[in-house]
Amino acid sequence: MKKIIFVALSALATLFVSCNMEKYPYTGIPEDQYVQNIDDAINMSVSIYTPTKGFFGGFRWDVEEIRGGMFNATVNFGNYYGLFYAWIMQTNDSDVEALWYSDYSIIGSVNYIIDSYTRLLETNEDLEDDDKKLLEQYIAEAHMTRAIAYWDLVTKYCLAYDPATAANTLGLPLQLEYAPTSDSSKYPGRNTLEETYAQILADLEKASAITREGSRNANYWTADAVNAMRARVYLNMKDYENAGTIAQQLINKGTYQLVQNEAEMQAMWFSDTSNENIFVPAVSLLDPPTSTGNYFIYDNEKGDGSTPNPQYIPSKTLLDLYGATADEKAKDLRYGAYFQVRDVTVEGVGTRPLTLFWKWAGNPELRSGAQLNYRSAGKAFRLAEQYLIAAEAAAQLGNPTTALKYLNDLRRTRIADYTDLPAATDAMKAVKEEWSREFVGEGFRMINMKRWSDAIVRGESQDSEMTKPGDNYDGLTKQITDSRCIWPIPKTEIDANPQIKGQQNPLY
Repeated sequence: MKKIIFVALSALATLFVSCNMEKYPYTGIPEDQYVQNIDDAINMSVSIYTPTKGFFGGFRWDVEEIRGGMFNATVNFGNYYGLFYAWIMQTNDSDVEALWYSDYSIIGSVNYIIDSYTRLLETNEDLEDDDKKLLEQYIAEAHMTRAIAYWDLVTKYCLAYDPATAANTLGLPLQLEYAPTSDSSKYPGRNTLEETYAQILADLEKASAITREGSRNANYWTADAVNAMRARVYLNMKDYENAGTIAQQLINKGTYQLVQNEAEMQAMWFSDTSNENIFVPAVSLLDPPTSTGNYFIYDNEKGDGSTPNPQYIPSKTLLDLYGATADEKAKDLRYGAYFQVRDVTVEGVGTRPLTLFWKWAGNPELRSGAQLNYRSAGKAFRLAEQYLIAAEAAAQLGNPTTALKYLNDLRRTRIADYTDLPAATDAMKAVKEEWSREFVGEGFRMINMKRWSDAIVRGESQDSEMTKPGDNYDGLTKQITDSRCIWPIPKTEIDANPQIKGQQNPLY
């Protein structure tokens, strides 16, 4: 029985959601073959965490950073992620489809776990109390994973949350039960954005039943990870009171500490351990995470980073956020960890030194030789985010003194010989710049820009002869109201699901 279930769940992770749900055993499991006992539940619980290796990194993060204005495509960038970079995505784009179906497949798998574990609790009278508690924990953890899957979708395929209009704005189709069917009339239509965010919060509320205490570098969902996610969601909903309160609680708890020196900064990014990590997916050489940021180095010759052929390079605009001079940049611990200077050859231009984005070069322990494989455990939640959430919430609530306090507390650990920002500093402007410095390459760029309603302006190139010119390239400027600010619902989904015909995102 276990073998059949694992085959089915494996297939669930790769097949389309709407149009193939009638095909047992690949997407449907008869009720009499649901999880039968506690051993089945324990064996299957790994499925709760398998998605975390992909949620926090890879394509999900890379494209949102690449199209967010802080990177420039090189002249010979090969059009990797080119539709996203140029803001010309289409409804039949394979990447648009892949992420949609991947996340909904994960939701389907998690729904199966929630439903089957709940059924086991309700129908098996022989369960020991400890087994009941374990099942309740698994169910709470599964709700956390589902919340993150819906978060990943809503921040890409839906408009930014505006409390005044969310009740009349399209959100996501919400599927909350494991109910495979070939009857397309039963496929869900798109709920409102308000309902979608309410569901994410509802899942996080159920996840709050997790009793596991928070700890640094935790590989399992903890109460602190749930709260970190809640703070992130509340901030995006512009519920600054709740966002700020939760962030401050995590900061004041004292379990986590900000990186304090160069060695700790290097360890966080190249050894995947840090005192400020709230949750890090469990990975190993045999069970690695998804690769992230390979197109920022792309060394296909020697493979060790000495012969890079980057498809995208950091803009001068981004680099100058760390300081106007080389000496100022060198004082910021992040600059040395995030960037490296390498000679780069571009056909027709020549070989020149360029500053490359090195944050995702990878953990040496996750590769079998000298060649880079760009695999690092995604830093899903870390304390620095809570400082920025607390600072932004305070700034938006009209408390610049508090905002600057959290900014200065963060910056003091990052910058040598640091002098606090003056009291007259524009707190919100400073918050935005710090988000860009601290979290570059971690998937926040477009989420932040949409929340702030800021236009996307492609940054100035390090070397204009080395980067691709054109209105949609180095010269790109897009208002956040542009239709390509959000991804299209895949055409295959629109065609398969009659409930969402007429619910495509605007102008696609």
